[in-house]
Amino acid sequence: MRERTRMTPARSHGPRAALDVIGIGFGPANLALALCLEEQPPSIDGRPLQSLFLERKASYEWHPDMLLEGAEIQVPFLKDLVTLRNPQSHFTFLNYLRLHGRLLDFVNLRRWFPTRLEFNDYYRWVAAQLADRVRYGRAVESVLPVAQEAPVDAGGGTVELLQVTARHLETDRLEEYRTRNLVVATGGVPYIPPGIDVAAAAKVFHSQGFLQQVRRHFPQADAPYRFLVVGSGQSAAEIFQYLFSHYPNAAVTAALRRFAYKPADESEFVNEIYSPAMTDLFFALPEAERCYLKNAHADTNYSAVDLELIRSIFRALYEMKVKGDTRVRVRSLVELRQVEQNGSGLVAKLWNRAEGRMECLEADGVVLATGFHRPPRHPLLAGLAEHLLVKADGEYQVGRDYRVASLPGFAPGIYLQGFCESTHGLSDSVLSVLPIRSREIADSLGGALVHAALADPQAPPRTAALAGLRELAEPVLELPIDLDRPRAMEVGELPPSPPEGREGGWGDAGGDPIDAGKLRDTSEPQGRYRANRAAGSSSS
Repeated sequence: MRERTRMTPARSHGPRAALDVIGIGFGPANLALALCLEEQPPSIDGRPLQSLFLERKASYEWHPDMLLEGAEIQVPFLKDLVTLRNPQSHFTFLNYLRLHGRLLDFVNLRRWFPTRLEFNDYYRWVAAQLADRVRYGRAVESVLPVAQEAPVDAGGGTVELLQVTARHLETDRLEEYRTRNLVVATGGVPYIPPGIDVAAAAKVFHSQGFLQQVRRHFPQADAPYRFLVVGSGQSAAEIFQYLFSHYPNAAVTAALRRFAYKPADESEFVNEIYSPAMTDLFFALPEAERCYLKNAHADTNYSAVDLELIRSIFRALYEMKVKGDTRVRVRSLVELRQVEQNGSGLVAKLWNRAEGRMECLEADGVVLATGFHRPPRHPLLAGLAEHLLVKADGEYQVGRDYRVASLPGFAPGIYLQGFCESTHGLSDSVLSVLPIRSREIADSLGGALVHAALADPQAPPRTAALAGLRELAEPVLELPIDLDRPRAMEVGELPPSPPEGREGGWGDAGGDPIDAGKLRDTSEPQGRYRANRAAGSSSS
């Protein structure tokens, strides 16, 4: 089965330089891939694979509005960007600590889990050393097949290249890039409960932008604000604690659909589900068994909270009760149905599941810590719909190497990072397997490019040296003039002023939303190596 949506392909106007792969998004997933391609680049006709990554943010940041003081990552530090693939790499977290003069201090902490703030700094340190591989401030708007001179159709035409169009957010210019392969790692989209219109009320916002929004709308720490925090996962619990700790006079209510915060299952045997070897097992299972396994262990990842945080919150609320302070409370078995503006405040309508009735709660701010969702078919791939194969349930057909299956005649590889949980398991959207997955995708990319070169003996030789990377990475700015969008700029022309409040486009540093992150993954990182050693092979 394949998608029926059809978009006009980009037309080829003769030979142009093309990259081997473009990555959309530069969060931890594509950062790990870029690092893998830097350290162990596949070779095509004697030259390294040439890559470029496009990122919407102006600089590298990993969930900047959830970098709460003391909040820890949910995987051991050994599951960084590279250690499981190459423990001797310059880019390990331990080497980062050594170079920053904190290695002994970190050892003395005796903690498996660094703070989110420190791990973000580690990611920034790695990204800075790969700066020539990424273009920041680019929001990707479309991906189209590049048609040959003969018309391309789903039945008999061939597509060798893709055209990626991105908007430079500072200048508002459109840029075009061409590539033989694409890796999409844009992360999840904030989930907004049905019936809630965040655009209608400025002080109703998703946890993705928490720090920015709360500092903007609620600047006075001693003011008697009224907050409602919706959600029962890690982000919800962290924000709940942050609000009643940083606003000592505020009334803070946590609204949970379930009875209470539930601790994540962090036991050793269960955590083996996040080992790289488990991806092989999960992918080989029948569809029904995949669903069973994912549902059986969903509480290791979704709507679960670190047990230490739960205890910390309960202890704080108990001490408030002792003092007679009732400003902070947890409401169980309630579901947010609607939020209305009421003068300068808000009225939240909550369905009381225990009593079967609607309740109203007045608030000054509502935080939706409701997690993220990932569409079964990525909107950026709509222009390739007639070439990509999908299953009966509407999801893409994806191979073990994370490549989307396509019709004959479509040569480019489309790879997905963080969108394959149904086929590759619970670890797909978290940090646990990034180094191994990046190696698998890099191997697939190298094999596909070599195969394409061998299959087309008439193709011009691809022998450009590394010195030609900058030239190949330059966007092809030959867009036709269109009254509905800015034209391409001529050399020496001054850029126009960017419009106010432009939104849209993909390329965010996603891939690992906090609520979709592995909670307290304590599994040993050696399972895959043991399995491969027994088979006489190596993962690196």
